Amino acid sequence: MLISVQLWSIVLLMGSALAGEFYNETLTLKPLPRNKLLSTFNFDINSSPFTLQYYNSSIDKRENHHYTYFPRALGPILESTNVRELHLRFTQGWWDSDSWGKLPFNGFKSGGTGVEVWSVIEAPNIEIAKENWYKLSKTLSGFFCASINFIDDSITTFPKHAIKSYNNNNNNNRKYYSNKSNKLYLIRAALPSEPICTENLTPFLKLLPTRGKSGISSLLDGHKLFDSLWHGMSIDVYTDCENENQICKFKMNQSVNHVIDIMRSIRKGEEGAIPKPTPGEKLRCDENKTFNVWQCFPLNDPTELDWSLETLYGRLINGPAFLNDHTGTTLKVLTNRDYWRVTAKQNRKDSIVTYTLAGEENTLTEILHDQAKYDFNFKTTDSSQVLPVEIPPLLVSRSLTGYSLDKGGFRVSFKNPSDQDSIDFLYFESLPWFARLYLNTLTIKIHNSTGEFSGKELESEFIKNTYYRPAIDRSRPSHLELLISIPANSTIILTYQFDKSLLLYHEYPPDANHGFAVEPAIITVLDNQGKDIYELRTTSLLLTLPTPDFSMPYNVIIMTCTIMSLMFGSVFNLLTKKVITEEELEQISSQSKGAKIVSIIRQKLAGLKGKKTAKTTTTTTTTQTEPTKEPEPTEGTSTSVQPNSYT
Repeated sequence: MLISVQLWSIVLLMGSALAGEFYNETLTLKPLPRNKLLSTFNFDINSSPFTLQYYNSSIDKRENHHYTYFPRALGPILESTNVRELHLRFTQGWWDSDSWGKLPFNGFKSGGTGVEVWSVIEAPNIEIAKENWYKLSKTLSGFFCASINFIDDSITTFPKHAIKSYNNNNNNNRKYYSNKSNKLYLIRAALPSEPICTENLTPFLKLLPTRGKSGISSLLDGHKLFDSLWHGMSIDVYTDCENENQICKFKMNQSVNHVIDIMRSIRKGEEGAIPKPTPGEKLRCDENKTFNVWQCFPLNDPTELDWSLETLYGRLINGPAFLNDHTGTTLKVLTNRDYWRVTAKQNRKDSIVTYTLAGEENTLTEILHDQAKYDFNFKTTDSSQVLPVEIPPLLVSRSLTGYSLDKGGFRVSFKNPSDQDSIDFLYFESLPWFARLYLNTLTIKIHNSTGEFSGKELESEFIKNTYYRPAIDRSRPSHLELLISIPANSTIILTYQFDKSLLLYHEYPPDANHGFAVEPAIITVLDNQGKDIYELRTTSLLLTLPTPDFSMPYNVIIMTCTIMSLMFGSVFNLLTKKVITEEELEQISSQSKGAKIVSIIRQKLAGLKGKKTAKTTTTTTTTQTEPTKEPEPTEGTSTSVQPNSYT
């Protein structure tokens, strides 16, 4: 018995050691101004080492790998399509840079509105790379319950500079070729109108070894997660190889980032999901302004708050990710410790333990290692006292110009908020083929402290490099990449024009008058050495195309069918029928077979009726002509007849 207990302890220790090596998860909470909260769920998963091989569909034999904590459902997909890197983004909402500052992870794990996917595929030529790309998109579509299978040539691009792979961005000497004769192809596509919902979150959680049942992932609930001001899910898979013997392993990072409105979550917890009018006694009015039973100028949200994770998510953290794992599950709180007090509460089977979190400077850290239900309470007397907002290195806005149905334009504004340093950045734009971009219409303006300047000579001064690949109708989108340098405390405005195409009848969606979504542009900020330091995306745009009146085709079809039926019926009658008089019709009808049969039947019926009538007449005549017999007198009786008497 003692030996079995010791063996079981050794197994648990080995399991916890493997969990720390192959899996880690971290929840970071950061209060934002105006009673907002940024929650970041981060999961790091590594696979066991394997020998990198190029998969050929004609060869059935393939090595089986032990993925340990790496998802077994995703590994064969990457191997069968020869994917060396995979990046998938699900994003919805608008990030307010002025109020919230920088994006989490410097924007490298955030995507544009909708679904965005790009990957690095090993292949001998571009045709095979595209074949694996479409195979990958269809597989991911079924796996994540998304419309990724709608990716085709018309929205697929091959970025040159703006989007860099993990291989090029981190270590130029690190290569993951399984065959030196092959090449690596970076392919990208986006679906800006794709909605994000619970059906995407469920397969996301199934990729985790905990399946969302324990650890910080037990907090994730679709109703709470997607009821936020901004949310995004990301999946990044890299192939990390050694330089000599091609022994590699998959490194996967999954993250969920979202911004919560604390006051709305508290109100929903108290009143329910259905909005209700605020009672008069609960209205917070500014008494320094006009205030009576009819008028109320509302105050800002209260700054004295007391809430917990259960208030926001409706759940508790179900212990660490794995038993006896003392380092794998971590919670961090980034806040001003002078104004915020964070208390942890462990709900155990036999007791409840409460304690205050401690940490260094403005970071409070708690490692979850006990098997209990965890909840964290946040209490402050002034919720406006948060950490200073980090200003992004570049502020960008993009909008459509023009109101014509045949032409339009883009206006992109880049602002450098720094007062000292200039900024170099890459601008990536992918436009649908039905927006025919004219690069010769590109104009540039610059605003700075000395005034406003414009002209063609500014293009060579601020636009260092240009890559443009024009669109082909229904086959390729417009692809534009610009390397731009912007001075300190300056604003650059780019404008360019395009033509709108008239689509075919079947190419319009059911809600054609709603417009067509244009995917966000990608901006990558570079440092002095050309490395990426920050990445952001503009908002998506809604482009209105010339749309026909879809009711007219149905009217034309109905009218045409009616006229054709009348014309055809009249002509057909003239060609197949003969015009005759009524007397001829009766004569012809009497000589037809049907008329003869009817005549015979009538004669038979008339004969039967005549026989029956004659028989009845004979019987009646016989009855009337027979004489009446007098009764004979009986013997012994006498009959007397008295004469008539007259008075």
